[in-house]
Amino acid sequence: MFTLSEIVLYLCFSILAGGLLIQMVPDNSKPTVRLPRPLLLSSVAGIGILTFMPVLRVILYFISDPNIDSWDLISSVLFSFEVGKAWLITLGLSIVLFIMITMTNPSGKSSQELLVPKLVLTFGLVLALSWSSHAASFFEWNGFLAHMVHFLSMAVWLGILLVTGWFSKGEANWGSFLSWFHPLAMACVVMTAAAGLILTLYISPEYLNGWIFSYGQALLIKHLLLIPLLLFGVINGFLLKKRLKTQPDFNPLSWFRAESVFVLAIFGVTAFMGQQETPHEAAAALKMSEPSPLFSFFYQGVLDDSPSLFLAMNGISGILLAAALLFGAMVVLAYQKKMSPYISVLMGILCAASGYLSLMLAIR
Repeated sequence: MFTLSEIVLYLCFSILAGGLLIQMVPDNSKPTVRLPRPLLLSSVAGIGILTFMPVLRVILYFISDPNIDSWDLISSVLFSFEVGKAWLITLGLSIVLFIMITMTNPSGKSSQELLVPKLVLTFGLVLALSWSSHAASFFEWNGFLAHMVHFLSMAVWLGILLVTGWFSKGEANWGSFLSWFHPLAMACVVMTAAAGLILTLYISPEYLNGWIFSYGQALLIKHLLLIPLLLFGVINGFLLKKRLKTQPDFNPLSWFRAESVFVLAIFGVTAFMGQQETPHEAAAALKMSEPSPLFSFFYQGVLDDSPSLFLAMNGISGILLAAALLFGAMVVLAYQKKMSPYISVLMGILCAASGYLSLMLAIR
């Protein structure tokens, strides 16, 4: 339940951010986007409701104690815990933003006077979410800033991608759109990667040892899924932009939608990570939790009290690594051979899967 709620929450943030930002762009620099107002309203309502789930989780953790009054517990969590205070701020901002969006026309398009305040409120929602994150809880301002940059960059990049991929109409202005979206996406990728590296160093500083636990397994899978996502970025940025110069009537919509498969997969893995204990130190974590079933399935060695894992490539892992590189190349080759974009999706999945198997079989 909690994992599913986080997936939907990330979608709500992406649709809201992408839907508002695309309205800032002149009509001649983007395809025609029809994002219904009910969807924007649902996204805002979803943020207000779904950000309560971490609060509910804390309440459910303590409510089994018969010595604690339920109303006192709820009041304490809401007004004393950072996660509760962050949700109250989120709820207030969501209500204001919901009211402002009802003041737009049925197509969801805002007047320029209202658009900037809506974006400011959306940024406020990102700040509130970041303040209640794992990173902020453990590392305060440094963790908060790293999570905020990471989440905001993802919301901008993937939000615009999802909105244009699923709510665009017609074949006009794709070349103009890619001329500004591609550099923006590249900047967001750099900021996402930099902030993600900082978060990894904070939350899971023993990266290889972290693979012992479910959080580390999910983090590895997320990083591997980013590879085909970035390869699609090469297609949708460089190659499509080049093709549109010689074939202006080409509609790249199906390639944007295919890329969104990996967006949803990354959302799912990230949501799962949010429900796991973070392994700051593997030795201490092993005393409190069991290794991941996935790790136990692949690892043939014996874990001691202070594990120190390393990679040692062998014949099988080397072949799988070569296969991963081949599948990665075929993601782009399928586009060049004018195959279905979902052939590239399949190649991307096989790339990530082969890479995962290669690394897990090389663990010693």
